[in-house]
Amino acid sequence: MMRSRLAFLLAALAAAGMTVVSADAAGDAEAGARAFQPCGACHTVSPGGAAVVGPNLWGVVGRAVAAAPGFDYSPELRSIGGAWTAEQLDRFLANPAAFAPGTRMGYVGVADPAERTALIAYLSTLREGAVAATAAAPDFGPDWPAGPGQAETGVLCNACHSLAIVKQQRLSREVWDKLLVWMVAEQGMAQQTPERRALILEYLAAHFGPG
Repeated sequence: MMRSRLAFLLAALAAAGMTVVSADAAGDAEAGARAFQPCGACHTVSPGGAAVVGPNLWGVVGRAVAAAPGFDYSPELRSIGGAWTAEQLDRFLANPAAFAPGTRMGYVGVADPAERTALIAYLSTLREGAVAATAAAPDFGPDWPAGPGQAETGVLCNACHSLAIVKQQRLSREVWDKLLVWMVAEQGMAQQTPERRALILEYLAAHFGPG
């Protein structure tokens, strides 16, 4: 499964003392927004956003555990009870499988305490009245063309393999469409919302299509 390979990679990075993003200061929501970018492949963060591979995270800080509408939580996570406090989120993000054995969250966890603090600071901004934290679009290199869908496609594809694999392909929109269906069905890739999926398909067809 793709998520298993991703978990293995993240575990290897953690064992080597490396992190995807290192927060410069505790509670830095902007650093947390940068750290959260790969999570966007599985979680929406807008008010009323759809559940995809994971639940919508708008208002997650302070919300009851396993309570996002429209998401089928594992029995193990539902049995935790209580609310998603900063302390609970820190424990969960450090090691989801240890926090709730049997959880369906395939992510290995965040080893760096400062990065977890930054992520929680960012998640705390996902509520009415909070100042939204934003992050600059990730840099995928000069040969990853700018345009609508650049960041969404890059984050989704780069979560599990090198973008060089994508750049080598010259596929029609129809074939890209079939490939995304196969990746979800057979490789465990996150199912995207219809709007996000259409944006990704248009980007792939425009920049990595035939010819």
